[in-house]
Amino acid sequence: MKFRRSDFLAAPNSYIKVNLDFSDPTGERFVNTPVKALPECHIEGTLQFDGRSKVVSSLQYDGIMTVIDSITGDDLDVEFETESSKEYSFDPVDVPEDEEIIRVFKDTLDLSDEAVEAIVYEAPMSITRLAREEYPSGEGWTLISDQDEKTETAKEDPRWAKLKEIKFEDN
Repeated sequence: MKFRRSDFLAAPNSYIKVNLDFSDPTGERFVNTPVKALPECHIEGTLQFDGRSKVVSSLQYDGIMTVIDSITGDDLDVEFETESSKEYSFDPVDVPEDEEIIRVFKDTLDLSDEAVEAIVYEAPMSITRLAREEYPSGEGWTLISDQDEKTETAKEDPRWAKLKEIKFEDN
């Protein structure tokens, strides 16, 4: 996942094809994220060097991430596909606020941070494998979902009915 400046200088046409496997079965790189672990991930793409200092990455990811079931708390393996594109510079640059160019230090470009960010952005905010009928319930309560159909229509508050009768004059 690391590429040196010399790799780009030696590459034909200043172009490097990326074809890597990335995994983190223990989740060390995904602390404080919805992703608990990354059993497998394949990364393909390109790194284009401008011949001086800038590198543009264009990467596609596909694999399986482990996340926590929102209802049961069990581990769930979820397939994902995503892509990312970043711009890096080996030299210091002044960039406008609307652009993001990542400064590379010690002439070594590490793609692992870009990969972790792209994978975390793809993680579902809420997920469960339970069927609607299997949702937990108890005495006087039932777990509902925002995707459930609304069966009751909201009754109008009688206090608002008087306000509807008032005729306001437009000036």
